Amino acid sequence: MRRRGEPELPPVAVFTITYNQRERVLDLLRDLGRQDYPGELLQVIVLDDGSGDGIAAAVREAGPSLPYRLTCLKRRHEADYMSAQRWNECIAAAAAETAVFVQVDDVRVRPDFVHAHVKWHLGESLALVTGAKFEGESVRWDLDGCRRGHLAGDDGSARAFTAWTAAWGASLSYPRRLVEAVWDEPHDRPFDERMTGWGFHEVEFAYRATLADATLVYDPGAGVFHRHHGPEADHGRAIDHARSRQEGEERNAAYLLDKHGLERLPRW
Repeated sequence: MRRRGEPELPPVAVFTITYNQRERVLDLLRDLGRQDYPGELLQVIVLDDGSGDGIAAAVREAGPSLPYRLTCLKRRHEADYMSAQRWNECIAAAAAETAVFVQVDDVRVRPDFVHAHVKWHLGESLALVTGAKFEGESVRWDLDGCRRGHLAGDDGSARAFTAWTAAWGASLSYPRRLVEAVWDEPHDRPFDERMTGWGFHEVEFAYRATLADATLVYDPGAGVFHRHHGPEADHGRAIDHARSRQEGEERNAAYLLDKHGLERLPRW
């Protein structure tokens, strides 16, 4: 649906990476099927990172009932987080005409989610948009439940921010023009594939986006709800989340500083 006075809407690719999160991904696919965005302009890409819960088959089965183009990529599971490489694979799998990329975790989204991201990419300027991440055990959409809620305006509105360390992949969007602006072979395609383990892949991408004169935007309206995994769920997926996060953050933060010759990371 094109909103009154709005420029022509661009083709969009929404993508997510999943590992043994079958039901959560199916919930996301259903939410994306209820978007107020034209289905013919929407592609959804699910990358199954070697799950053992039948998610690839379930996604293919759900495809015919959904109003958008659905693509499923099946990969072998790696012991370490390969987020940068996997995100690059999703971007490469998007249709050639895709103008805006939106990446999400295994989350719930509201019917205006895609529109909320796309509106920032309709002009000529470059933007990297981070949506709020609402968290808890049941779906909620109040900023009190957001660790980054203070980045919003006093009335909860969207606003630009400068601390590129506040960007994250739970709800992140950028235009193809930004992908091309920060692309640098052989590793930054556009995410730096030398970064493995937990964290800072999107932060490093955000830093390069600022060098390309992109505006960083925090928009609660482009928010997602993420239900806590919890230690029991992570154990069932053979993931030591706490250890992986600590080790990955320390390694990748040090790499980022060294790569760009920075003394410290900005606080957000």
